[in-house]
Amino acid sequence: MDGYEAFIDEYVAFMKKYSDNPSDVSLLADYTKYMSKYADMVEKFDKWESEDLNDAELAYYIDVQARVSKKLLEVAG
Repeated sequence: MDGYEAFIDEYVAFMKKYSDNPSDVSLLADYTKYMSKYADMVEKFDKWESEDLNDAELAYYIDVQARVSKKLLEVAG
């Protein structure tokens, strides 16, 4: 979950840079890197998510998901 949230933090920073200057062609290379990281993150996240979670893990999962959702909403609007 820590890696997932760190990835989202990087993605949000990237999206803010894109919003500030959408014609910056150097962002294409960054975007390509993020998509590769995203694919890796999804695979790891799916493996982690498929395990049974104890109460503490579930609470942490929900907390991270709430923080991630808030961060993504900031760059979506």
